[in-house]
Amino acid sequence: MGEFIRGECLEEMKKMPDESIDFIFTSPPYADQIKDYGATGAKIKPEQFDNWFIPRAKEMLRILKPIGGFVLNINDKLDGKFQSTFVFKLVVLLVEQVGFHLVRDYIWYNPATPPNVFSRGTMGRTKKSHEYCLWFSKSDTWTFNMDAIRKPYSDRMMNLFRAEPMGDRNANFRPSRHSFDLSHTWKDNGGADPGTVLTISNTSSNDTFHRLCKQFGIGHPARFPEALVDFFVKAGTNEGDVVLDPFAGSGTTAVVAERLGRNFKCIEINPDYCDMAKKWYEVEFSCDDIYKKNMERFCGEMLPKCHWNLLPFGFLYDLYEAWFPTVGLYEKPQSKKAFIERIVSFLGDKGGWSVEDRYLNVDESNMPMPEPLIAKYHLKSWMNKDYQGDNLDNICSPVVQTKYKGILRET
Repeated sequence: MGEFIRGECLEEMKKMPDESIDFIFTSPPYADQIKDYGATGAKIKPEQFDNWFIPRAKEMLRILKPIGGFVLNINDKLDGKFQSTFVFKLVVLLVEQVGFHLVRDYIWYNPATPPNVFSRGTMGRTKKSHEYCLWFSKSDTWTFNMDAIRKPYSDRMMNLFRAEPMGDRNANFRPSRHSFDLSHTWKDNGGADPGTVLTISNTSSNDTFHRLCKQFGIGHPARFPEALVDFFVKAGTNEGDVVLDPFAGSGTTAVVAERLGRNFKCIEINPDYCDMAKKWYEVEFSCDDIYKKNMERFCGEMLPKCHWNLLPFGFLYDLYEAWFPTVGLYEKPQSKKAFIERIVSFLGDKGGWSVEDRYLNVDESNMPMPEPLIAKYHLKSWMNKDYQGDNLDNICSPVVQTKYKGILRET
């Protein structure tokens, strides 16, 4: 596991040894937008952005290894009526004042950018649907893995691989002067150069991290997509390298780095964001342990509280869904089927409950009314739909089926 660091990145990077980081990928806060920088609630104006960022960039250069790379994902904004030039100014300063070398400027194009006020056509410009990803190096050599990021060849290119020789450049002259030597079979490198425009939609709205935010009531700003981090970490690092994100936010860099077999250090000043990043990381990479702990706690705490002796799987699943956010848990089976498989497996090794794959008949002894947990956890699908009022006994006395698949308390 890597390291999550709660703190201000300038101060935290000062604690890191010289040349201890292999790669930096980060997206600092947008200019002129409020971010939680501890007690300040800082709002960085475009004209002040370089003064704020340059001291942090100097620390990045110091801790970066000689063959390390630094990718800055950044976006500009309107400054009054016109587009600010602070990003372009920052690039020059990073080279001329800090000492980085600009390797390549990439464009992250997000085709899912929604229509906005500019889309009306009344403000003299289109909507902004791209951001910059600027790759810097510390020295004149840097780690770069082309094969790791190649994209599939086009059909036309595949045809060229299969074709017979078709002459030298003179035989394949074009008016544009982009002539091709087809006198021999071209080498198949396993994929094409991906170029500098990265088309990656940022449409995630119900992934694990978003569900965690909803569970804990944390509002989080837009995150860059995992595919964006994946591209640059694959290209600029090798397994075992240390990847730093000084503005870690939701922890996307940490999750991607771990998946790719890299170490990571992620710095985040907002305690809520840092905590959510840790939760997401644990859910992604320790899910089996979390499932086990959740099931142990659910079965140990909740099953003894159930009034019914026959507990339908549907009831158990609804109860679990309503219960687990209230006790500090942050993962759950993602489907009713998965939940049933897990609870059957868990209880199969425990005493006190009969767990069989068959329908169980309902009678007054195994599902006596009422079931108070229906009201306590507001299990709408199990409430008495024929009753209108506030009598809890009536609310918790639903009409049930004659038989269910579920678990039966052993008496």
